[in-house]
Amino acid sequence: MRLNLRHLFAMLTMSASVAANAQSITTTPPIITESTKDITITFHSDGGNQGMVNASASTPVYAHTGVITNLSDGAWKNAPTWGDNSEKYKLTYTAPFTWEMKIPDLREYYNITASGETIEKLAFVFRSGDGSMECKTGNWGDIFVQVFPDNFPASKAADYPGGVPKMGAETNADGSVTFCLAAPGKTNVVMMGSWNNYTPAPEYVMNYQDYNGNRYFWLTLDNIEKGKDYIYYYNVDGASNVGDPYARLILDSGNDGFIPASVFPNLPAYPSKRISGVPLAVFNTERDAYDWKVTDFKGVPQSDLIIYELLIRDFTGTEGKALGDGTVKGVISKLDYLKDLGVNAIELLPIMEFAGNNSWGYNTNFYMAPDKAYGTPDDYRALIDGAHERGMAVILDIVFNQADGGHPWFDMIRRNINPFFNGSAPHAYSVLNDWNQDCELVQQQWRDALDYWMTAYKVDGFRFDLVKGLGDNDSYGNTYNSETNTWGTPNDNNTNRFNASRVARMKALRESMILTKPDAYFINENLAGAEEENAMARDGEINWANVNWASRNYVSGTGDMSLSRFYAPQDGDRLWGSTVSYAESHDEERVAYNITNTGTIIKGNFTGACQRMGSMAAQMLLSPGSHMIWQFQERGNQQTTKNSSGNDTSPKKVDWNTLETSTARKNLLATYTALCAIRADYPALFRETATANVELSSATARYISLTDGTTELYLVVNPAAEKPTVTAEIPFPKNPATGQTAFLSDSKYELIASTLGVSPATPGFTTTGVTLPAGGFAVYASGPKSGIGDIVADSTSDRPVVVVDGGRIRVLTPYTTLTLHNLSGLSLPVDTQLTPGVYIVSVDGTPVKVAVR
Repeated sequence: MRLNLRHLFAMLTMSASVAANAQSITTTPPIITESTKDITITFHSDGGNQGMVNASASTPVYAHTGVITNLSDGAWKNAPTWGDNSEKYKLTYTAPFTWEMKIPDLREYYNITASGETIEKLAFVFRSGDGSMECKTGNWGDIFVQVFPDNFPASKAADYPGGVPKMGAETNADGSVTFCLAAPGKTNVVMMGSWNNYTPAPEYVMNYQDYNGNRYFWLTLDNIEKGKDYIYYYNVDGASNVGDPYARLILDSGNDGFIPASVFPNLPAYPSKRISGVPLAVFNTERDAYDWKVTDFKGVPQSDLIIYELLIRDFTGTEGKALGDGTVKGVISKLDYLKDLGVNAIELLPIMEFAGNNSWGYNTNFYMAPDKAYGTPDDYRALIDGAHERGMAVILDIVFNQADGGHPWFDMIRRNINPFFNGSAPHAYSVLNDWNQDCELVQQQWRDALDYWMTAYKVDGFRFDLVKGLGDNDSYGNTYNSETNTWGTPNDNNTNRFNASRVARMKALRESMILTKPDAYFINENLAGAEEENAMARDGEINWANVNWASRNYVSGTGDMSLSRFYAPQDGDRLWGSTVSYAESHDEERVAYNITNTGTIIKGNFTGACQRMGSMAAQMLLSPGSHMIWQFQERGNQQTTKNSSGNDTSPKKVDWNTLETSTARKNLLATYTALCAIRADYPALFRETATANVELSSATARYISLTDGTTELYLVVNPAAEKPTVTAEIPFPKNPATGQTAFLSDSKYELIASTLGVSPATPGFTTTGVTLPAGGFAVYASGPKSGIGDIVADSTSDRPVVVVDGGRIRVLTPYTTLTLHNLSGLSLPVDTQLTPGVYIVSVDGTPVKVAVR
């Protein structure tokens, strides 16, 4: 997702909360008890919701403050009337963005006189004297300071078990669990848990270890019950309550109540009477237990990917409505549709815990917790398992350049000294909070997150968002202000130029990934120059190639209609197979939107538009290399994805019934299905070892010819928009006697796909080529599929006896060697539980085709 400041308002519509800012309050001393005297409360106006960031040194600033006690049932007590400008509540300006107030004695200041009443928390909202400015937390909640029991101990130095801290929750051999939080520059952390009603207790004060220049707080808990939820958060230096950055499930006070029980049954209730606003982590020993049906999935080679990009929120849901109520279970119900379409990978827009329930997912807060708005963790696993059963990989979109304000590392450290985040981005394309890519703890988080999704969820790879934002801070030619932790105004040229640090960073991430999954897919949304992307490609990465503008031109019949960028070697001399090119993505306007308006050749002719979309798809999908289809592109979806601010992130209308009333859409879907089948049937022709001739820029006749010496495949396209027909010469072999493009009548050439809904339905032939209607295409092939050679329909008496038993292959005749392939040529384990389809079994070198029903 490419964002800059003009996309700010579009981005904010993705969640129910505005991006938060960092810590707004600190205390001296950092640990406060009821008996602590002469407390200093320091208010940082550039933190929280930044409601008072514009306050000047002369602005009167007041605290609206009260307490929460053991008798107040979670409610404020003894606060003044709103707007009380008494001297007692006035703060003193001490430095830019900084004000202070003194509390000599807590019980006296807050008028707590009953001997049986104890102060648990101080509560604050800061405001200007006239009330025009108001500062709360980043999520617009009240600001709290923890008051600990008297004689409460501070964190003590002690080495993490084994000596090397591991962030998150680690289960030990004896069944105990060690929890660990990285918190540089902090003094004290207390683990606050459901096991004692979130009450601070000495036994839950965490130890700390300084290791490799960072400070880690850790605590080992014994007597952990199997399968039980342990809900917790961390109190850092008394004034910051944060979740666990490595949590596998998050509870959210502001949004969980809007998730239906049908989407997430038995969701633990947020303890709103004890806590307000802080994201809670849920630990369960069985958090990653799942009975996988497919344990050994292996997808197609990276250059063979035909990806279907989808947003769970809008892919399913209430038919005919734009409610954004799609779910993981809804996607599962459509897996057979995707299998029948013929794609071999599904790419999900970010599913990691994001702010709010209504989002594209690019406002991530917790990188290892699936967002609950779409379903349970096991729902996500069932989706991935179901995709694998159907031969489809699952790729996750993931956002490493920015986070929303709910991330614990953002919330617990002031912006100007935060080692995890830049106060402002050094590059030109950030909206939310910019990660400091120079921080090793940040990079460790990335490595751990990738590893977790590949192991606990069996994800097959990742698409990395906004790679241009993942360079070293000083690689953008920008100036740094160490006092504010901010960078000068970035510019596009410096951001877009070749950046060696981005190449190195993505290489390092891939090296980490392949230790866990050697064949993991690695896709960059970099949209940079060929020099940088070729450097990434040499490391085994592929890069997004945006051909949306030319695709829209081609379909409308206007402007530059060249589609040569679908083929990487013709896209600025990029390396073969180094791109995943697309006509549509979540970031781009629909090809079908606005194409029938004034100024287009196909004005008022949606049938003609669908036919041109079909020939556009043929040029994309039959170009060697990886490609992507954005959800419902194959059905000619016309809903706009843009507004005046850029991307329109609001929910889109769910309309699976479009095929019922539109033959043109049915034909377009059938065209995509046929093209995907060609990619699956002839995989060897789309490998680098095959010979390819590609001409996708001609205004009169376009073609793709592919051959591996045994099998031939030819696409021919009439790109014209106005002429009724054209004779398009295609590079069939020449007749050596006449020199003409011949053999068109030779039965070895089979028409395997063509434009649907045109008359005549079958292309005509001349001595030099094939006659096609305007915007039409045809595909011819000769030779065996999949490089396997001729095979018989089923076993015969003189061939090996192969049967299907319960979805598994059994050979009833003696044999020495046995191999199993699908029709894409993909090798499968011989004991695989097969889904319905046709497979090739080779018994001692003899191929047999079998059908699994």
